[in-house]
Amino acid sequence: MTTHWQDFMAGKVKVGDLPPPKPTLKPDPPKAAFTFTAVADLEFRDPVFLVEDLIETETLGLLFGDPGCGKSFLAVDLALSVATGRAFHGRTVKQGAVFYIAGEGHNGLARRFHAWAEYYGVALDGVPLYKSERAAQFLDAAHAKTVADAVDDRAAEVGQPRLIVVDTLARNFGAGDENSTQDMSKFIVAMDDLRARYPESVLLIVHHSGHAEKGRARGAIALKGALDFEYWLVKAGDNLTLSCTKMKDAAEPSRIAFKLEDCGKSAVLVETDPPSAQVKLSGNQQLGIETYKEAARANGGTSGTDGTFRGVPLDDWRECFYLKHTGDDADSKRKAFQRVREGLVSKGIMQVNDNIYLLATDEVSELL
Repeated sequence: MTTHWQDFMAGKVKVGDLPPPKPTLKPDPPKAAFTFTAVADLEFRDPVFLVEDLIETETLGLLFGDPGCGKSFLAVDLALSVATGRAFHGRTVKQGAVFYIAGEGHNGLARRFHAWAEYYGVALDGVPLYKSERAAQFLDAAHAKTVADAVDDRAAEVGQPRLIVVDTLARNFGAGDENSTQDMSKFIVAMDDLRARYPESVLLIVHHSGHAEKGRARGAIALKGALDFEYWLVKAGDNLTLSCTKMKDAAEPSRIAFKLEDCGKSAVLVETDPPSAQVKLSGNQQLGIETYKEAARANGGTSGTDGTFRGVPLDDWRECFYLKHTGDDADSKRKAFQRVREGLVSKGIMQVNDNIYLLATDEVSELL
């Protein structure tokens, strides 16, 4: 097979019979690898809440607390509120499908779902709430994709999820170390990827408190840095107090008090008044609260950008306590103060975040 050029050289064709040359294509100019936008051109929207004033859409959040403190009761309550469209303790919700990735307690969860439905008189038939039959292994990329594919398949039938619950982090983490920044970062990426598949969804992780520091979630601190919101649940008797310990793009909501109410099959959460006034205190614990208030009045505590009282630094409180405590030496004062701090936190009367202590009532802010 000859080319046009060979035919021309052999005299078989003339110059005018040759095809026109192909145009030379110019490469596209390289795209900028990094760009800026004028702030005047940036678009924004008002916050859209999955649960009024508590949880924004398109967020990654955490609920943590001690084992047995009621975290799953709260997660079940929230999941069913969103799935049914029923207000979450008087707060409106955006109704939609909910996927509950459960790592443990499957029979107990079933009882809690049915107890909630019976208590509120809601039929579960047709409610778009779906529980996994086993735990996930999110550090395994292949298994994480399997989970996402399963959500995709069900979402194609019932609609995009509004809420995905991962209960608990430990049972759905996989073969890794929660205290490893590298492993925790991989887990966070898996959570971000799963949430990002579904516009306007929320992914809520249920997790345990730290072993030594009850006021923070267990494991690598990288987790808290990645969160859009975080809530801490503390149980004292049948009373539970929910406190916001991080809210990235909105005002932190006030604490909410619940109690567990027995309803036969299981129990449900009912909102109630803060429990601190109902709890019996030792003499040293009463001294602890009195000196806490003195430290708040003397030093002003810490305040947010809106002027809201946020608590008293540990050093300020300790100084006031040491002055009033009748211990014989510094060591006895130190041990007494440590027991007071731990006792008030465990009873839900105090919460602590980064060594800033805050009473579970608003009475201190009224004194400032």
